[in-house]
Amino acid sequence: MLSIQKIHHSYDKEQPIFNDINLEIKRGEFVAIAGPNGSGKTTLIKLVCNLLKLQKGSITFNGTSHTSLSVQSKIVYLPSDDYIPEFLTGREYIMLMSKLYKKNIDEQNLQVISSHLSMNKKLSEMVESYSHGMKKKLQLINALLLNPPLMIIDETLNGIDVEAKEIIKILLNEYTKNGGTIIICSHDLELMQEISNRVILFYKGEVYLDDLVSNLTRSLSDSFKELMNLEEVKNEIRTSFQFSTSD
Repeated sequence: MLSIQKIHHSYDKEQPIFNDINLEIKRGEFVAIAGPNGSGKTTLIKLVCNLLKLQKGSITFNGTSHTSLSVQSKIVYLPSDDYIPEFLTGREYIMLMSKLYKKNIDEQNLQVISSHLSMNKKLSEMVESYSHGMKKKLQLINALLLNPPLMIIDETLNGIDVEAKEIIKILLNEYTKNGGTIIICSHDLELMQEISNRVILFYKGEVYLDDLVSNLTRSLSDSFKELMNLEEVKNEIRTSFQFSTSD
């Protein structure tokens, strides 16, 4: 489905973000991408979505270049920010996006999803009145209604209440069971391991870990700690940093 071959990207000549990365993502996979800040998670997403110019290598979707409009129309990207036109109501935003993607919105699905996420009454209100969490919910409702072959989520679950997050887990899993593919980036490693079926961990421009969640012999959090060499950091802090207390 999504093929990433020998991509290289650098913001300066000193340190490349990626160096000949290769990935194959199949239809129906729920792929979690993790790594420390600066490891290339968001850069990879922006390259796939053609928001950054590919410097070297290739990205194809079912054999077609990712720069093709036909490919981009099959991808819905939920960025980490919550920039949504505030002069629209929630329903107007959904209808606008449906026209851009040339999709008909199933009204029953809209009612079911918005009701479960406690957004049904809010859809008639202006987006400018929404909280951060409500805007995130609106983004997810819209993406699920568009039902694209590929959904890319960058930290979108942050700021959403616990009850809604549990509902969203169910919705996203149903989406992948029905053939949809998800790439999700988050710093919430426990959540990533819980909801995804494959984990990719980046570090210093390389793929440090790429495996099915069912194959992991330890938690993703423990793998991340090893990656960051936190035990060495802990010992260094204990020996070199002195806390002083005063009455």
